[in-house]
Amino acid sequence: MPFVETDGERIAYVKEGTGPALAFVHSLGTGLYMYRDQIAALKDRYTCIAYDTRGHGDSTCRTGWTVAKAAADLKAVLDACGVARTHLLGLSMGGPIALAFYDRFPQMVRSLVIADSFCEQNAGGKDRIKGMGDALAKQSMKDFAVWYANDRLLKSTSKKAHDELIAALGKIDKDHYLQTVRSIFSEDLSGVLAKVSVPAYVILGDQDKSTPMPMSEKMAKGIKGARLEVIPDAGHLANIDNPAVFNRMIATFFDAQTR
Repeated sequence: MPFVETDGERIAYVKEGTGPALAFVHSLGTGLYMYRDQIAALKDRYTCIAYDTRGHGDSTCRTGWTVAKAAADLKAVLDACGVARTHLLGLSMGGPIALAFYDRFPQMVRSLVIADSFCEQNAGGKDRIKGMGDALAKQSMKDFAVWYANDRLLKSTSKKAHDELIAALGKIDKDHYLQTVRSIFSEDLSGVLAKVSVPAYVILGDQDKSTPMPMSEKMAKGIKGARLEVIPDAGHLANIDNPAVFNRMIATFFDAQTR
C-alpha cells in the first residue's frame, strides 16, 4: 500500500483504475477498506482513490486530528497521485471532510456526493461527544466496536461486514478516536453549502438513525441544484448495507457529470 508523508503524518491510500479521478472519504471508525465494493464497481472507468484518515487504518496521528487536517491530507494524497480535479464522495464523517475540502480547494472538485452525513450537529454534537467519551471511559475500543457495528450496520448485513468494522474500529487508539469525535461533531460546515457550485447529490439509507433525514434535507436545500435520494434497505453505512443499489446510484450520478 502506498503512503504519502504530510504534516508529520504517514497517510495510507489506494489508487486503482483508469479514467477521471474519483476520491472517497470514509466514515468514523472505518477506513479506506469500506469502499472496496465501490472501487471494484467503478475502476473500469474511474481512477478510484481512497485514503485512511489520520488515526484510522494504516495512517498515523502524531499531530492531532481535525476536519481541516483531514481535508489537507486528502489534498496531499491527490497531489501524490497527480490529480488536479476529482469527483468526490464523503460518507458520514466524510461529508464534513468533503465540504471542508471543497471550501479550501473548490477548483479541484468536479462533482460532490454526500452520503449518510451532515454539515453540522448543533447542540446534539455536544451530547454525542459526551456520550462517546463516557462510553469509552468504561470500556475498551474492542468492546465499543462490537456495540458500534451492531448499531451502525443492519442485522441483515453480512457477518463479514460486521467483523471488518469491529476489527477496524477496535484497533484505533482511543485518544485518536476521541480527537476525531470532538472535531467532527463540533464542526459547522453549513456556511459552505451555498458556495458549492458543482453538481451535488445527497443520499442516505432509509434506516439511517445516526444521521436522520433532516440533516440530509438541510444539505440538499443549502446546495443549489442538489438532488436528495433515499437508498432502500440500508442504514447509516449504506454502501456496506446495500452496495448494489448504492453503486448504481453513484455510478449514474458520476457518469452523468463525466460525459
